[in-house]
Amino acid sequence: MAEERLIDDDLNKDKKYRIRKNADGEEELYIDESAEETFEEPAFVLHGGESEVEEPAGETQQPPAAETESAYALSVEQAKECIDRGDYSAALKSIAEAQNVDPFEGVAWALKLVALTSDFSDFSDVDSLTDSAEYIAKYCTDDQKSGLAAKSAPLESKIIELEERAASLHVEVEKKKDERREVFINDRKRAVLWFSVTALPCLVCLVVALAFTSVMFARQDGVNLIIMIVFAALALLFFVASLFTGHNLWAAMKKLSLNEQNSSTKLGREYEATLSEAEKLNTVLHSFKI
Repeated sequence: MAEERLIDDDLNKDKKYRIRKNADGEEELYIDESAEETFEEPAFVLHGGESEVEEPAGETQQPPAAETESAYALSVEQAKECIDRGDYSAALKSIAEAQNVDPFEGVAWALKLVALTSDFSDFSDVDSLTDSAEYIAKYCTDDQKSGLAAKSAPLESKIIELEERAASLHVEVEKKKDERREVFINDRKRAVLWFSVTALPCLVCLVVALAFTSVMFARQDGVNLIIMIVFAALALLFFVASLFTGHNLWAAMKKLSLNEQNSSTKLGREYEATLSEAEKLNTVLHSFKI
């Protein structure tokens, strides 16, 4: 058997040389080709006793993009079927599945609006409709928006109804404000008068008492001291009274201020809620009106 040793060529580390004896018994160098080329033999699988080359797994799998498109289309189709039979809760579940696959495709957002409104017959979930409107405007195509617009007559009627209701409530709210405003203004006038009656004497008595503090021991009979004490006591009494009249003045002014705020009355809150609902539904309508 020929003697072999593996050596490295310093000039080219990638080549492997071996030493062998030729037919004349002399040593010679040769390149070992098997050291340079490596390859993997194809895997074999036995099927019915015969060997076959196993096909790479990637060639038999469905591409990820195709899987995504298929899953999305299936969920959308299920949502449409649920809407057709009036099962809007189930439709929303299928739509959620579709949006988990692709949240940027407009068809699911268009279907979601249909499902949320029970095919444009129920607009009570205003906040959810408003949230969806942003994505409808952003992701739906013109054709999808046109499809929604063709169904939007009930929505437009609802908006008109709410706006008319808000206008009627506004008139009533302002009328009630005017009635209360006259009463509250009169209360404030009385409160200002009573506060003046107590606060001004308090101030005068306090000034006199302070003035006599510098001369309260100027007379031996103590008259100045007595005057200072009397006016100081009166200032204290008027100050206590001013606390009550000042509180009444603050309450009267607060009532007058609250009267101008719609949120301070049930009727005013109803007006604001109706107006807000109309504005939100208008946002929904304009999200697909071309």
